[in-house]
Amino acid sequence: MYKTGTWNMDKKDRLRKVVFDLGDEWKEEAENLRERLRQEGIVCSILTDAGSAVLQKRETVVLTDSAATGKWLSQEGIVYFGCQRRERAWLDGAALVLEGFEEIDAGYLEEWMCRAQGRPAKIAGTKRLLLREIDEKDLSELVRIGKEENGLALLNEDAFTSERLRSYFMTAYRLQGYGLWSVLHGGKVIGCCGFAPYEENDNSKWGINEKEKLRGQIWTYRMCHDADTADMNGNVGETDDRILELQYMLDMAYRRQGFGTEMCRAALQYAQERLDVNEIRLRIRPDNGASQALARKLGFKKIAEN
Repeated sequence: MYKTGTWNMDKKDRLRKVVFDLGDEWKEEAENLRERLRQEGIVCSILTDAGSAVLQKRETVVLTDSAATGKWLSQEGIVYFGCQRRERAWLDGAALVLEGFEEIDAGYLEEWMCRAQGRPAKIAGTKRLLLREIDEKDLSELVRIGKEENGLALLNEDAFTSERLRSYFMTAYRLQGYGLWSVLHGGKVIGCCGFAPYEENDNSKWGINEKEKLRGQIWTYRMCHDADTADMNGNVGETDDRILELQYMLDMAYRRQGFGTEMCRAALQYAQERLDVNEIRLRIRPDNGASQALARKLGFKKIAEN
């Protein structure tokens, strides 16, 4: 029902072509990846056959293990992924360095292509909603929604200056691969949803006064894929101790219509498929019955009352 990845949600700015420039050690893996990409509608070629790649910078990426080729691609403004099983040479300007292709698909490549091009990557889509990285054009709506009742305190004019937003893009999206994402319905921003690193004693999103008022009453939920000892993909005994916090807000005009459930489920599926994380937690005010009901619907369980 929920389709993560960008290649099947918006044909206008999609990844269309992947060009390969790899040595023999990548031969088998590269062929397997080419086959998967072709099944997803992506045109694949090798670099010597890619004469039109320079003319299609917006929709083309290159996979190479050559530092010289990477330098040339970077100078030409073409997004490329460096491929190295072990560090050999500096891959100047690579959008990302890959050690293998096992979990790589069109959606993953397009996501990082958009980031390298300075465009907000589309994260997930449902029948009604699109989750994508925040664009500066979203700021006024997000600030307005953040001022509404129960809006996140961090979404205000001070937090969303252009300078701080660019810093956020670099640290959250490019380095961590996650963050808060804009939620759109029919092209209109109606809220945001996403993840932040979980800090046990950080209740800053409630504001100073609210923090004092609710001290000792904030509820924590936890979601694991299978059991307490399993990670988000059900791998017992191979857990990462990283914990993320699910955060969201929704325009009051769009509440009680299932949008909150829809966007949170899409974000959680993205975490399950893309993020190496053991737990996802959710803090809820004790007087917010709607969010408590949503948490139960999403599969969270109350584990503590701090």
